[in-house]
Amino acid sequence: MRILIFLLCMSVSFSALAGDSSAGFFGFFGAVEVFFSDVMEFITVVIPTKITEFIFWFKLYMAYLKFYFILEALRFSHELALTFVQQLNISEVINVAISNLPNDLQKAASDMRVFDSLSLIVEALITRFVYSVVTH
Repeated sequence: MRILIFLLCMSVSFSALAGDSSAGFFGFFGAVEVFFSDVMEFITVVIPTKITEFIFWFKLYMAYLKFYFILEALRFSHELALTFVQQLNISEVINVAISNLPNDLQKAASDMRVFDSLSLIVEALITRFVYSVVTH
């Protein structure tokens, strides 16, 4: 009796659970096949794809962080170089050196803007030194 009730419930369950329009055992097994093929596709396709996407995202984020840290190091070193140049007060040192020169040399050097270019070169060298120290 139990076997008969079990078989009756199983046949009703198969047709009720059938995924396709066909009923009975074939519909149930078709649904089971679709279910397990979806599980297999998830394991063999979706998971490796998501792992690959995560690795790509991680590398992209690491590159972003690298450039961000370089930018912040350059901003910091720029501020440091400006402070260093202001504390050295190169223009005052150059003005003292200019006052020791004869008048005709002072006039010729200021016409050629030698002292401005000298101060610019010294400031550039100081900035390059600070950049190289901070960024390496």
